[in-house]
Amino acid sequence: MFDRVDYPYSETFVREAIQNSLDARLDMTKPVVIRFSFHEDRLGKRGAFLRQAMEHRQRANLPVPTGWASERIKWILVEDSNTKGLLGDLKDRKGDFWGYWLNFGLSNKTGTGRGGRGIGRVTFLIASQMHTVIGLTRRFDDKALAACGMSVLKADQYGSDFKSTHAYLAESEENSIYRLHDGADFHASLVDAFRLSPYPQDANLTGLSLVIPFPHDELDEDGILAAAIDHFAPAILNGTLVVEVGVDRLDKDTIKQVAPCVSQHIKSKPVKGGTSRYLAMIDAGLAGSKSAIQLPDAKAKLADHRELPDAERYREKLANGETIAFELTFPMTKSGQTTKVGLTIVAAPTPYGKMPLDRLFREGMSLPDVRSRRPADIDLVMLIDQEPLAQYLNFCEGKAHLDLLESKEVRTKLADAGFDGIHVKRLVKSLPDNLREFLTEESAEPDTSVWEGYFSVPDPSSPKKKVPKPNEKDPNPDPPTVVDPPPANASAVTVDALEDGFRLNSNVDYTKFPALADVTVAYADGSGKPPWSEYDFRFEDLEILSENCTPSFTDNRLRIQDWVSGSMIEVRGFDTRRELDIRIRTESNASAD
Repeated sequence: MFDRVDYPYSETFVREAIQNSLDARLDMTKPVVIRFSFHEDRLGKRGAFLRQAMEHRQRANLPVPTGWASERIKWILVEDSNTKGLLGDLKDRKGDFWGYWLNFGLSNKTGTGRGGRGIGRVTFLIASQMHTVIGLTRRFDDKALAACGMSVLKADQYGSDFKSTHAYLAESEENSIYRLHDGADFHASLVDAFRLSPYPQDANLTGLSLVIPFPHDELDEDGILAAAIDHFAPAILNGTLVVEVGVDRLDKDTIKQVAPCVSQHIKSKPVKGGTSRYLAMIDAGLAGSKSAIQLPDAKAKLADHRELPDAERYREKLANGETIAFELTFPMTKSGQTTKVGLTIVAAPTPYGKMPLDRLFREGMSLPDVRSRRPADIDLVMLIDQEPLAQYLNFCEGKAHLDLLESKEVRTKLADAGFDGIHVKRLVKSLPDNLREFLTEESAEPDTSVWEGYFSVPDPSSPKKKVPKPNEKDPNPDPPTVVDPPPANASAVTVDALEDGFRLNSNVDYTKFPALADVTVAYADGSGKPPWSEYDFRFEDLEILSENCTPSFTDNRLRIQDWVSGSMIEVRGFDTRRELDIRIRTESNASAD
């Protein structure tokens, strides 16, 4: 999920680093500053912090990074300021500090920030050829310095000891946590070796410094700047975020000058080919709008409001080549209290020969997989910053925060936080398609007169063709013999369509139980055999209920070997905008083994 073809780790690495820093913002009147700096030197004094981890890698036959044998090292520093640092009780395994280093998949975040899954920081380990990261933090609350590090190795027996998959930069084990190296000399030597921010000398300097030793070559300065522009442009333009990479500074005053220089490194093709209009649309959204379309609730259909005067005005402006901005609002309930929430919509005609822009931002961070399958010729940018809507959507995002999902885990998180149902997610997820339909003029009835003169018209005076006479040999033929069709074979399975999925039931007319049911599911594309991709859906992300049967799943295939009378299985959480293609094969008297 953090190293995909469309979103490689070089991009999710930047997203995770910036997201964490923004969530730890200290002074809300000042921007968060995050710095990426590249270094290279002799291994020298840096070897003291890495040598033991490297020895374990060699003993486990794990790859040794390029440069180690020649005593050379490259490293990346990721440092932030105007942040709180890594907080939490240093003695509490479930606290924030140890949650960061030890508790992958668990998070103490409440959904009010940009992260919340407790797993994204794995991108820092992926970015290192030796799967290692070292951190030093000055904490805002107690001003304490704390250093730790992690290296992913291989579980194995080492002499009389069995070593786990992770090693930590620490003095010793201490129950469920570790005793840290907390001496002033250790902190000073770490700062000196890796050229970190001078936390030991400045007690008022708070934040977090991360060392990525032996980074992969795909990580470079232009790529980091490009990823920051692609995924955090609203946070930069509104003054919340400053990104420094090498000698370049990316802020609200320089982003429009830096962007053209690195646009060829942007992964998104529409943004790469239209960076200037991308930033202009975000600027228009940040400027705000007094105009609004108000929906009565999250279940309402946007198409039912096409006749509003404002809607007609928006379409007219778009037809004239103008950029429009408006608010889309609706009521939302949390813990029994209903408030009006909304998002800012910016739309413009796509220039001829360009790919349409299509991007949703939550609190300045993009969710690039929330996009239209039919973007037509309208550029669209959506900005969401209001609570509790931003918090709600955070719970709906996948582990890499790229999309909005609808799984059992998502429903549970929403219910635990006091939110009422999944309908808001469905509304927002469908907006890229529904807004374009809403903002497009309806097609007029075709003018058939354009074909006049192109085709011949029958002449009433022309001689008519002879009509064959009826057969006069047998004026009273016997009526044809009616044969009843053979009875249809009853299937072991019946299918009910649900709003976001399907339900399989055992057929009461079927008499040859037990049966084997083999079900293949994909999104219909008009072909005889639609393809499936893991990016369409995965059964483990869906909500599945079953009775009197034991389903198993492989890719997009559902297999049930013990289908009997009274069996039922219900699968929910599919994209409601797409039609499902469900193919079922059954075999009677199947073995249950």
